[in-house]
Amino acid sequence: MKHVTVKTKDVRRFDQGIYDLLNRSKGVEGQGVVWGPPGVGKTTALTLLANDYDAVYIRALGCSTVTSILGDLCRYLGGERKCRRTDMVEYIVTKLTKGTSGEPTPEPRPIIVDEADYCIKQFDIMDSLRDIYDISGCPVILVGMEDIARRLQENGRFARRLTQWIEFRGLDLDDTALVASECCEVKIAPDLIEYLHTQTVGNVGRIKIGLDKIEKFAKANGRDHISASEWGDRPLYFDQPTFSKKKRA
Repeated sequence: MKHVTVKTKDVRRFDQGIYDLLNRSKGVEGQGVVWGPPGVGKTTALTLLANDYDAVYIRALGCSTVTSILGDLCRYLGGERKCRRTDMVEYIVTKLTKGTSGEPTPEPRPIIVDEADYCIKQFDIMDSLRDIYDISGCPVILVGMEDIARRLQENGRFARRLTQWIEFRGLDLDDTALVASECCEVKIAPDLIEYLHTQTVGNVGRIKIGLDKIEKFAKANGRDHISASEWGDRPLYFDQPTFSKKKRA
């Protein structure tokens, strides 16, 4: 298997969303939210796009506070965590708008916060991110699970600033064929790709596991092409075991 990030429909929508935020018209708000269930490729996509757009990328934790989030942003930008929150906000804004040379930066850098579900539970974190956005003009993009978009939409204070709502839906059949074509070193027949997509329901992680097993099987048998009939009823991925409920004594 080749270790490449494939530009599926979800990745292209995310890419376009960042581009639109960076090139928005004056007066248009510049924050976005990306959401979707586990296994649809959000983190892989944002890692690729964060590099492409020179984004400031941090990951929130279950124990994150406004101080730790601001400290992470400071460290990403080459500084250190400071005692006062206002000092950290000022440092972050300065680095985002003037860079290391002290001259104004030609283009804003997007700020991407992964696992942002932890952030929306704390208004002081959201307020600090909003302050950084307001002062610097740099887009802030929150990435989280399915519930994050609904919770943000219900809070008009934050929702009105969001102009990019990007849902990751997983891979459709065309995406699955594209991943197989770009990642596999053997040719996967269309009927086997369709079977794989049906069995995995578009889950990126499971599709890659399935493709890896298919490729290894084909290579072990000296094949450079494999179809559904040749694969047979072999398992596509390592599923979790099923346990029966404990009987009460």
